[in-house]
Amino acid sequence: MDVKSVFALLSQKVTKAKASSSEKGDDSIEKRTVSGVIGKGDLAHNNRTFIAENVDRQRIKNNITVIREPVADVYHELFDKALGDYNSKQNRKDRIIKDYHDHIRHSRQEKEFHEVIFQIGNKDDTSVGTDMAETAALILRKYAEEFQERNPHLRLFNAVIHLDEATPHLHLDFVPFATGQKRGLSTRVSLSKALEQQGFSSKGKFETCSKLWMDNEKKRLSELMLEHGIEWEQLGTEREHLSVLDYKKQERTKEIAALDKEISKAADKAVKLNAVDNIAAKKSLIGDKITVSREDYENLTDLAKKQIAAEKKEKKLKSENTALQNKISEQNAVINTLKSEISDSKSVSLRIENQKLKERVSALEKFKTSVESFLDRCGMLEKFMKFFKAYDRQPHAHSKRNQEME
Repeated sequence: MDVKSVFALLSQKVTKAKASSSEKGDDSIEKRTVSGVIGKGDLAHNNRTFIAENVDRQRIKNNITVIREPVADVYHELFDKALGDYNSKQNRKDRIIKDYHDHIRHSRQEKEFHEVIFQIGNKDDTSVGTDMAETAALILRKYAEEFQERNPHLRLFNAVIHLDEATPHLHLDFVPFATGQKRGLSTRVSLSKALEQQGFSSKGKFETCSKLWMDNEKKRLSELMLEHGIEWEQLGTEREHLSVLDYKKQERTKEIAALDKEISKAADKAVKLNAVDNIAAKKSLIGDKITVSREDYENLTDLAKKQIAAEKKEKKLKSENTALQNKISEQNAVINTLKSEISDSKSVSLRIENQKLKERVSALEKFKTSVESFLDRCGMLEKFMKFFKAYDRQPHAHSKRNQEME
């Protein structure tokens, strides 16, 4: 078929599609929401070795398992070579990692694996048992089957579509891994690094690599929905519809308004203080008393009350601070006393131990004298001394003697 024929055929299809759309109208297009959330990663729940209350046991057989592999096997597949290279370079035994899977399971920095859950529609418009639910299950399966190809650094090992609850939904469990790493294993577990190597770099607080990746996955799921005549209905708050730049502008506007309010308060306070400085004082006709206007009087009274409150608060804080300082001093004194007692205790223990050693040495000396006297009476002392000197010159004698003493 030549190029002109291909274009003609495409034109016919477009014309038919337009006509069909015109006849049905926009209202005929099915619309469904798309939800994607981070899951707990409960394999027992996903694979139904544990059955929750909201599960219809009779429909468990309808669940679709796309892939199910032991996570331990996946760890051997991904990390054994890197683990061997890492261990071969370690000079200290305490730095050798015997089992990387077990190492990550007990790690506080990385998770053993991650899970995301995707759902099309809700229980009201896509409930299990309807035609729409069957279509949703087909779309989710297609999405799961191509997940690994689209995410080369997220090793998928468990994927199941649940059709035994209210609405079809997909559980995806994967191990994120990054390659070419300079610290630790050259290939190691890391979600952020894995997503960065797939092209999802964080662009700020509201556009993290995880959010950008999730948005991309939702977009792909919506494309598969569109192939089945279902349009992505995007719901949410006004904030969700704002672009990141618009949202930042909105937040900055709020901050500016708050600052303006603070500036206004400060200016008002400055005006009051300035008014006090410029109060026109007049002597009364009787005596030396000073008279002021009612407004000036109220300003002075207000400031005086605030000053008294501030002084009371400062006095209270100083009192509390003094009490705390005294408490600290008391505790330091107790600590010093305990240190002194510990030191004395150690000194007494050493003296006692030293005395015991002296007594033992004295006893050994007496025993030695008795043995030599006995051997001398038997005429064996000279032979024994020759034997002992010959034995003492042997290289193993001292170490053996020390071991015998211990």
